[in-house]
Amino acid sequence: MLKATDEEIEDVREYFEWQAPDLEVTFMQKVYSEAVLNTRHDVWDIHTNKDRWWVITGSMNLYSQEQFPNMDLALTFHIGLMLRMPRTAERQVDGLRILPFGLVLEKIEEAGTAVTQAHSLAGYQAVGVRCREALLELIGVAQDAATWTDAPPQRANFRAWTEIIGNDLLPGETNKERRRALKGALASAWAFSNWLTHTKSASWIDADMAHSLTQHASGMATSLIVRELRGVPMECPNCGSPHLEPEQGENTATPGVLWERPRCADCGWTGKPVPILDLEDGQSIITREGENSDECGIMTVPLRSILKPGDPSITALKNTDTGPPEPVVYFAYGSNMSTARLRERMPSCKALGIATLPGHSLHFHKRSADKSGKCNALASGYDHSVIGVLFSFDPAERAKLDAAEGVGNGYEHAIVTVINDEGRRRKALTYLATPDYIDDSLKPYSWYKDFVLAGGREQGLPSEYIAKYIESVEAIEDPQKTRDKEQRTTLKSPGQ
Repeated sequence: MLKATDEEIEDVREYFEWQAPDLEVTFMQKVYSEAVLNTRHDVWDIHTNKDRWWVITGSMNLYSQEQFPNMDLALTFHIGLMLRMPRTAERQVDGLRILPFGLVLEKIEEAGTAVTQAHSLAGYQAVGVRCREALLELIGVAQDAATWTDAPPQRANFRAWTEIIGNDLLPGETNKERRRALKGALASAWAFSNWLTHTKSASWIDADMAHSLTQHASGMATSLIVRELRGVPMECPNCGSPHLEPEQGENTATPGVLWERPRCADCGWTGKPVPILDLEDGQSIITREGENSDECGIMTVPLRSILKPGDPSITALKNTDTGPPEPVVYFAYGSNMSTARLRERMPSCKALGIATLPGHSLHFHKRSADKSGKCNALASGYDHSVIGVLFSFDPAERAKLDAAEGVGNGYEHAIVTVINDEGRRRKALTYLATPDYIDDSLKPYSWYKDFVLAGGREQGLPSEYIAKYIESVEAIEDPQKTRDKEQRTTLKSPGQ
């Protein structure tokens, strides 16, 4: 067993639970690691309540141990698969061009991930912290890459370094507006991220805005700094053309070093080459950690396709234990959040906690058979999200839920990716209204709205979400008093 950081464990667990939401991880460990062409592939042995899987990093993928009984077999297949999925030359060049700023981009990406997982004040503030870290990393890398002043301020003095670097990159009166734009973008990102870190009124939109501002400012500064470090003029000194492109290659006098120089696309002028990457940095093409094995693994069936979680077993494989169907996960966001109502349809249902569906908004506009409005999670962009509840249930009961929901008559199945209360992505079944059944003029019956309210409060949805998206909705009385009475009887029954 190899050592693994908490971040590695969390990343692999989150990936597996995203790919296999119906399986429960009972044990996991990193058992082997191998680097091929500077890409590291860690092999993880994952045990679940049903079967076992390999998860291999370096373009992460998972492989059934039924189909790949030997680790070496799975790793060989994975590496071969990844090598057959080459990056384009353009992406490779882009990666080299911004090589010194890799840590900055990683921190911006971490901030972006935090935005998708944030659904509370603490989560929004955490995005602010990550954006500040990315901006501090930016000026730190810039300080390490060049000497900007003979009297440097403190390393973490962001405002002072912004002034120094901006003045150096864009000097003179002709660059006044360019300089103002660069400094303004950096100052705005820094001020907003600091505000977000401490404010008590932060929202998801604020978190997304902080990430966007940081991404924009860092991209602008990185481009200018890299041009300065590589000696790229604003225009060709020979013909005045702005069309300067990077040209890369090796030099026989210094083998193993990649050089880059600016080249004019119009007249062919070339600038001074500078070294940007040591191609022979002392690392072997392949490095390994963990136990090596001479054991040979042979597949028991021809490899026709790669098994995925939930796929039926291939006939020639050994038989697996039979038993009751494995539970799957359902995302409820309307009246089915009420345990009493859902258990009428799925007696086995068990609440797993709150989850958020990004990019959707809650509406009571799905036309029902009783002519009233029912809930729908409408795709509406990433400035909105629907909060609901995850339930596990026996898939044998799904047909009854389909019938109750009216699949084929206004609702359709959908597999959505939600973010649970632990910040992990999970795939779940839900029901969304079809476009021909959406009518924004409809209103819900009061008993239906009461089900949604009761379910939201029962499951602990945020009070501000309940107030804004459920309580504020206007309801009407059901003209059929018998139906109203029957539904309210269910509503008052204990959810058990």
